[in-house]
Amino acid sequence: MKIIHTADWHLGKILNGKQFLEDQRYILNQFIENLKDEKPDVLIISGDIYDTSYPSKETIKLFEETIKTINVIMEIPTIITNGNHDGRERLNYGSTWFEFSHLYIRTQLHSMSTPITINDINFYTLPFATISEIKAFFDDDEIKTYEQATQKCIEHMSAHLDQNQINILIGHLTIKGGKTSESERPLTIGTVESVEKSNFKMFDRVLLGHLHHPFSITDNVIDYSGSLLQYSFSEVNQAKGYKRLTIKSKNNIETKFVQLKPLRELEEIEGDYMDVVQGNVPVKNKDNYFHFKLKNMSHVTDPIIHLKQLFPNTLSLSNITFESRNDTTYANFKTTDDPTIIKNFYKTITDEDLTDYQEKKIHQLLNQVIYKED
Repeated sequence: MKIIHTADWHLGKILNGKQFLEDQRYILNQFIENLKDEKPDVLIISGDIYDTSYPSKETIKLFEETIKTINVIMEIPTIITNGNHDGRERLNYGSTWFEFSHLYIRTQLHSMSTPITINDINFYTLPFATISEIKAFFDDDEIKTYEQATQKCIEHMSAHLDQNQINILIGHLTIKGGKTSESERPLTIGTVESVEKSNFKMFDRVLLGHLHHPFSITDNVIDYSGSLLQYSFSEVNQAKGYKRLTIKSKNNIETKFVQLKPLRELEEIEGDYMDVVQGNVPVKNKDNYFHFKLKNMSHVTDPIIHLKQLFPNTLSLSNITFESRNDTTYANFKTTDDPTIIKNFYKTITDEDLTDYQEKKIHQLLNQVIYKED
């Protein structure tokens, strides 16, 4: 059996005011072309289809067109769980009759103990839910953490699970020790959200969403597919794609990461402002999404406007002029005299020394303003 595992599409994502729908349509079309060659027996989408609970009409249309192509036209059975970004009721709408085309949408906790069986393999789903929702479902006030909530859910599933069969869990959560990024919204503010890998030992494979790095953890059973695109500058240089699982037997399951090529990548460029605008700093692609970290911009009015004329998809600009290249640069203010502080500051800003005339004028101004001398 061949399974394609993906997650964290985040359709409708906006980063620093930039709408990603064009990039998402491009990568989904590429994904579909790959599926035509892959010819999988089932597609798994482990949550965060949308980036918000109330996606736009255009965003919903993109999702519907994509799933129609995959599930109806290509006839690929598809299993979808919700993530913490998804609106449960919106995603679940129509799920009952969608099952006639083998599109299984699982967003409700009551479905966790009922597997979806395809080619004699059981797929269990653990829809994303908050601690309070899981506590209410089990009517158990002792549940205080995600670890306890997950343990309770797994215990509930175990009563229905046949260990002699191949059992796969689909979910959306954080495994302890997994690599995180800035674009992953916390599951619950103020609560430790990670759970131990040992909770899932009863399953032959665990296919997860939420963490965007495709190699968030190293494990023989648990897999993150990663997101289809880079969604924050903390994900720069991360490969993006999907996972292919080939099941030959209960004890012979192979996993391979397949990389996709985006329309645009996220790039971070660090250097001198003039070097960038004069084309002396190499970039991968001028149409990429850029975060520039530049120095020596104090003389420039609205530098980001000039950068956007050269790099239209500039999303962020940071002034690193004041970042100390030496930990001791500003460490001894209390024991350094005023003229030396100014001299060092000028050197940091301009990479040049004060002239004799400038030093003389500074002494005069200090005497007049601070020391009250004529």
